[in-house]
Amino acid sequence: MKTLNKTALSVAIAFAGITAVSSAQAFDSVTWVWDATVNSTVDTAALSDINVTPAGLTQTENDQVGFGAMTSTSLVTAVDNLIIPIISGNAIDDLGSIESAATSVGNNASIESDVSMQTDNSQLYAGVGLSVDPLITTALVPGSILATSSVLGATNLTVDSTATGVGNNLSLDLTTTSDQDAFAIANNEQLSVALVTSTSTVDAVLFSGINGMAGTTVPSVSSAATSVGNNLSVKVDGNF
Repeated sequence: MKTLNKTALSVAIAFAGITAVSSAQAFDSVTWVWDATVNSTVDTAALSDINVTPAGLTQTENDQVGFGAMTSTSLVTAVDNLIIPIISGNAIDDLGSIESAATSVGNNASIESDVSMQTDNSQLYAGVGLSVDPLITTALVPGSILATSSVLGATNLTVDSTATGVGNNLSLDLTTTSDQDAFAIANNEQLSVALVTSTSTVDAVLFSGINGMAGTTVPSVSSAATSVGNNLSVKVDGNF
């Protein structure tokens, strides 16, 4: 990229020189054709030396193995919030609410600390592990993670439906009060051999005689489905 910039700069200087010598000439049109082939190699080496005196240490070795089928189902059917109609109409505050949530997780770990953290994590999820011979690597049969949330038939009720399926999940949260503790060292291995399915269904939701529905910023119906094979979340926050 630097070679191109220098070349362009040289060309610009050359044109400037020509213009200075022949200032009486004018160009009706300019045609620029540039064919370039660039091969780049980037080699980066970094050395970091940290010398700290932590006040404490959270050291964790987490090994999780999950086999089988994980299934969660939330079903809400035919809920009617009976509102007595009045002449001027009813307000949004008269609405009821439905929350339907289904969550299926194969392996989950959550580690929180206010001092320095060192973690070695291994998570495996599959349907089953088959070993024909101890000398042969265990064969993994795909597993199943199913989360289903359904809300069918609701009258004058806000609806929040959520379905979440996760194979492996690790969350590390380090919030310290000292700069000497504000570091985390982690080794993470996650393997999911599975079909992860999440379904959120909302159907036949009716609002009748409610004033102010168009002016609100809060969704009347929320439906969300999330499927994750492997998930890692690391948060380091030094409050000092």
